[in-house]
Amino acid sequence: MTWADFARLSALACCWGFAFVFIRVAVSEFGAVALVEVRTLIACVLLLWVAQVRGIALDWRGRWKSYLAIASINSALPFTLIAFAQTALTASFTVIAVAVTPLLSALVAALWIGESLSARKLAGLALGIAGVALLIGWAPGGDATPLWAELLLLAASLSYAVAGVATKRYFQHLPPHALATGSQLGTALWLLVPAFFYLPAQVPGALAWSAAAAAGVFSSAIAFMLYFRLIADIGPVKTLSVNYLTPLAGVTGGVLLLGETVTANMAAGALLIMAGVALVLRAPQRRAP
Repeated sequence: MTWADFARLSALACCWGFAFVFIRVAVSEFGAVALVEVRTLIACVLLLWVAQVRGIALDWRGRWKSYLAIASINSALPFTLIAFAQTALTASFTVIAVAVTPLLSALVAALWIGESLSARKLAGLALGIAGVALLIGWAPGGDATPLWAELLLLAASLSYAVAGVATKRYFQHLPPHALATGSQLGTALWLLVPAFFYLPAQVPGALAWSAAAAAGVFSSAIAFMLYFRLIADIGPVKTLSVNYLTPLAGVTGGVLLLGETVTANMAAGALLIMAGVALVLRAPQRRAP
């Protein structure tokens, strides 16, 4: 992994980490489905403008099946599941829970495309899981969270994992920006009709609109340009290990925007997460001939 790849990975972690803060702020006024539709429509406008400026051919007629397929499992389904879950869960809990995605991705990649699960990767994944547990402060007898919401987050994480491996196997030949734009257009189309059945009871306020716009610009448009570029350059498992960095960004967003405090568990969890990321992302040493 080059320094440029690591910089993109860090930027992606910030975009996705703050997404959970934006969703938490906006979902109570928009509702889950309408929020996702607004978010993806805003992302579409920005991505289409960038495509026009850069002269990127989307070839919707020839690629629409690919765009709709990747949109369903990489945006439409997980975005909606997470938004519904965040009607009952805090941003910090959600961003930590979704960090199981790299583990699921490694398992899916091993079963589907034969990527190896080395002892080093397994150790890194184990450290990451321990880190997120400390970061969130899980403890027996603690405050219970709704089981249905936790299951929605698990389903969303699995959807992300499958999407990452599917992109590597079936869609890697597509230009990253075209794939990002097509996936957001596809998501907007998938949710266009359902959104009419989940319209908010009243017009959301300025803060909710600002959060939805931020989710569309940073957490969808910019994030997916980075995401699909990383998938092509370093593969799905390493790309989805961004979910070990995402909690750090999400917790920072919670502190800055939602008034959350940083506990000792969070600091200790952050150290374990970074150690896990280092193991997962470190390239194996080549043996001398």
